[in-house]
Amino acid sequence: MSSTHKNVLFLIADDWSRLAACYGNEAVKTPRIDAFARAGVVFDNAFCTSPSCAVSRACILTGQHSHTHGQYGHCHGFQGFSTHAHMNSTPHSLRAAGFATACIGKKHVEPTSVYPFEYEPNVNSRSPAELAQAARTFLNDNTDRPFYLHVGFSDPHRAGRGFANDKTWPGVTEVPYRPEDIVVPDFLPDIPEVRADLADYYQAVSRFDHGIGLLLDVLDESGRADETLVIVTTDHAMPFPGAKASFFDSGHHCPFILRTPDLETPGVHHQALINWTNIRPTIHDWTNVPAPKDLPERSLLPILAEPEATGWDETYFSHCFHEVVDYNPYRVLRGRRYKFVRNIASGHQSPLPTDLFRSVSWTAVREKNVQKMGLRETPRILKREPEELYDIEVDPMETTNLIGNPDLAEIESAMREKLLTFRRDTKDPWLEVDFQEGRIDDPSI
Repeated sequence: MSSTHKNVLFLIADDWSRLAACYGNEAVKTPRIDAFARAGVVFDNAFCTSPSCAVSRACILTGQHSHTHGQYGHCHGFQGFSTHAHMNSTPHSLRAAGFATACIGKKHVEPTSVYPFEYEPNVNSRSPAELAQAARTFLNDNTDRPFYLHVGFSDPHRAGRGFANDKTWPGVTEVPYRPEDIVVPDFLPDIPEVRADLADYYQAVSRFDHGIGLLLDVLDESGRADETLVIVTTDHAMPFPGAKASFFDSGHHCPFILRTPDLETPGVHHQALINWTNIRPTIHDWTNVPAPKDLPERSLLPILAEPEATGWDETYFSHCFHEVVDYNPYRVLRGRRYKFVRNIASGHQSPLPTDLFRSVSWTAVREKNVQKMGLRETPRILKREPEELYDIEVDPMETTNLIGNPDLAEIESAMREKLLTFRRDTKDPWLEVDFQEGRIDDPSI
């Protein structure tokens, strides 16, 4: 790989689902993201490892799963979760290798000793103009060093009961949406309140798109785009019940678009099943900085020119907490057709994240006693079975648990064993629960 292949621009949204024309949604306006997709590789089967903000970011930066890195939930305020002190991270390794490192906007991981970015300016992470100006300053101050620039947008995360659309953001021409024009996904009820909530969400997505454009422009201005890997993605999916902080694909299935300067065939849609622990090895591969030996996943660079690459037919999820009250530990093996879920605290009804419970959508569901969340029964948003198996091809909204179906006994058994092996290999402390429940004989990891 050429020695000029050294820089990384990592652009991450907060709570963005696959809402863009490049992912088949023509209702939302995301011109800069769609232009970027035409110049890059669009991964159609990308999944966050944990659908929670801080946890997911720790997965991205450490390359480890949530039950391994120790950032089990949120780190701010009274939440108090923190990455294990012995972990290292992308900024840690790249900074030690001489890279200039910056986190501009939302960081949301602790402690600093594990994530030692050298440049962390105080900016409003909802303001595309502030993010772009800080990035410009960083690049101008480090023209003679390779860089890792991590930009965390707060859009399209909720802001109270709305999405901060009532504020004025310098340089942003807001894109409002009519409730009748948006697309209600199959896991939400088509009621006026949900449509209005989604219309506000779409507006925040379009503001995020504007921010992506500004950051890409700053990179172009620097003259270093031809030596920079750029990734556009999100921490997890949309902040609506049945998505964020849930095991459903609607919480994990996320946008992930990657561009290198030397792509052989830009604009392709890649079919590999990947998760966010693939990100760190990819960055190390690009920068030629040796990756830690214990990372569970591999780089995406070798398969960019192979959209139907073999050997990429399954991936894993792991979740423990969102906020400290949202205890919802589960582990998932996601194949192309079947998905196996182990809900480790199935007897416990998991509360919704604070922002979801107070949202316009869930408030309407509660007050109107809405019994169906799209194709799903409303109680299924909060209640789990110890094990769940889904045929994603037949049942993409995961409405019918197939555990115990005699026709799928071999698939069920094989996926259960694979998931158990994954948990042992990644040193899952929650194996003790399986031991106490009599599911395994040996909880050692």
